[in-house]
Amino acid sequence: MHELKTDRRPLHIQARHHLLNLIEEGTYEPGQQLPSESDLAAQLGISRPTLREALFNLEQEGLIVRKHGVGTFVAPAYGRRVKSGLERLESILALAERQGMSTQMLRFNVSQVPADEPIAERLVLEPGAPLTTVRRTIAVDGRPAVYLVDFASTAVLPPEALDESFNGSVLDLLARINNVRVREALAEITAVNADARIAEQLEVDRGQALLLLSETLFAEDLTPIEFSRNYFLPGLFDFHILRR
Repeated sequence: MHELKTDRRPLHIQARHHLLNLIEEGTYEPGQQLPSESDLAAQLGISRPTLREALFNLEQEGLIVRKHGVGTFVAPAYGRRVKSGLERLESILALAERQGMSTQMLRFNVSQVPADEPIAERLVLEPGAPLTTVRRTIAVDGRPAVYLVDFASTAVLPPEALDESFNGSVLDLLARINNVRVREALAEITAVNADARIAEQLEVDRGQALLLLSETLFAEDLTPIEFSRNYFLPGLFDFHILRR
């Protein structure tokens, strides 16, 4: 594609943009295999190292999947993305299902642990206070999409409350068992790379780029009641915020 030569941006950025356009226009559909690196590089008029850098960026964004010895594929769920404004406080399950997507809790673990200093500080507890920790992996449209880890005082969220009826949303469970009304939440968004544990849960390579949403929930009297770390695959989620 000779138009890449007339653009002043770095070639790997131009190549990424061009490939993204081909995917969004439907030239390559979700799950479809892309041409070989040599063919793609020839089509774009760039070197294979430059193409690999463009593909690496798309892979880190969760838009393509590269299978060693097999080839490069458009991510199966590309084109169906969970979209939300961060002003609205709701569970990821409610959010996805409201947009017509199916959700499923793939893995689930609950344990009681002593609060370390960072979490004790967030929840205004003494270090070592007993916490209920809830870990689970949620699939959206059949694909592992988010890994959630929640922490709450055992007085607020007893471990025994997480039985076979638990659907994956701690937010919904708190409202149901304690009639807790969440007034607001303090959220922080950062980019992180998946460690071995998270990579296994989300079925991605170690080092995969993720969006980390760290959130503290506050009750009506502004008492912090729950803290969570939510790891999202960026290719499946679009978050935005309305500023006034």
